Amino acid sequence: MTETRRNQLRFVLIFVALYGLILFLIRPDATRAQTIFRLTLVGVGVLGLVGAQMRKG
Repeated sequence: MTETRRNQLRFVLIFVALYGLILFLIRPDATRAQTIFRLTLVGVGVLGLVGAQMRKG
């Protein structure tokens, strides 16, 4: 994977994780399904970043 693609992937994963966190901030009284969705977004973003970092080395 080229460095440009890696940076693009990193940007998207950071955006996904931050979007999940922003959803918690703007509407904290979420239903169970919304909470699961938001936690999944944050998890995918964080685990994707960790995976991409580990694959780099």
